[in-house]
Amino acid sequence: MSPVQSSAQPPNLYTIAALCISVFALCVSISAFIVAVKNYLRKAGTFVRGSFSISSSVHSNGSYLSTLTLENIKDRAVTIFAIYLQIGSNYFLTIEDLTKKPLILRAFETHQQSYGPIEFYEVNTRRIDLEELLRSGKSRKRLVLSTSDGKYVVPSNLQRWNPIVHFFDNHLTAIITPVRSIYKTVPIGGTIKYFIEFTDSGGAEEIVPIHPDDFELKLFKTFQLTKESLETKDSLAAFLQQQVDAGKLVCKAFKVFDLEERRNTLAELFPGMPIKARPYSAFQYYVLGRLSTLYSNWQIRRTNRALAKGKKL
Repeated sequence: MSPVQSSAQPPNLYTIAALCISVFALCVSISAFIVAVKNYLRKAGTFVRGSFSISSSVHSNGSYLSTLTLENIKDRAVTIFAIYLQIGSNYFLTIEDLTKKPLILRAFETHQQSYGPIEFYEVNTRRIDLEELLRSGKSRKRLVLSTSDGKYVVPSNLQRWNPIVHFFDNHLTAIITPVRSIYKTVPIGGTIKYFIEFTDSGGAEEIVPIHPDDFELKLFKTFQLTKESLETKDSLAAFLQQQVDAGKLVCKAFKVFDLEERRNTLAELFPGMPIKARPYSAFQYYVLGRLSTLYSNWQIRRTNRALAKGKKL
C-alpha cells in the first residue's frame, strides 16, 4: 500500500525571493520614515543649551554673571531679543537687552560672551542687594531667553515672553538690571577709583583700572604706585608723568579718569540704601504674592472709580 501524499507544496525559490523583497522594502520604508522624523525634529521647535558662571572680584560691588554660553542644537536659526537669569521664582536679572539688535543664533551655532564687574544692581530706581541669592546654592538659577518663538527657559520651549508680564500679575516679581560703568566697551567695576587710558606709539589703547589699595601691589613691572599718588586724580597723573620722564613708563600719551563724578550721578539716580533681596518660597510668590497683587489692583480700581465719580459730580 503506497503512502498518502501531502497536499502541501514546499515554497519555491520565487516565493522566498518575493518575501525577502517585501521585507527589504518594508525595512527601507521604516528607515526612510525614521530619517524623515529625525529631520523634522532637527528643524522643528527650539532647543538651546546654555551655561553660565557667577564670579566675584575685588573690582566689583557684589557677585556678577561673568560668562555665558548658548548653543543652538536645532537646524534652524533662533532670534533672541533678551537674555535673563531667573533667580528663584520672582527675580529676573537682565544679562543682555538685545531689543535694538537681536542676537541671531544660527543653526548649530554657539554664542559665548564675557561680562565684567558691576557697580550695583537696581530695580525701579532703587539699589538691590543680590549677593545672598547669587551665592546661595538653594536659590534655583535658570537662563531664560526672550525669542521670536516666545519665552524660552533653557532647555524648555514656551511662547514669546517678557518678565514684565509677570510683574503685572504678581508684584513680588522683580526685574533686576546690573548697572555698569563702561568706557569704550571696557566695564569698570564699582570699587575702582580711577582708570587710566594709555596710548602707545602705534595708536593702540589700553585701559587699566586702579583700585584704592593698588599701592600695595606691583601693578606695573618697572615701578609701584604709592599711597600718596592715589589720593587725587591730579596726584596720580603727576606720579605717572614722573615715571614717563624717568623712562620707567613707555607710552605716547596717557589720561587719568576719576569715577567720583560718575558715582555722584549714580547716587542721585538711585538714592537711598540698597534693598536687601531675600528668598521667597513658591507659596509666598505664587499664592501670597498673587493675592496681595489682586488686593492692590482692587484698591487702585476703587480709587480710580471714586475719582471718576467725583469728576462727574
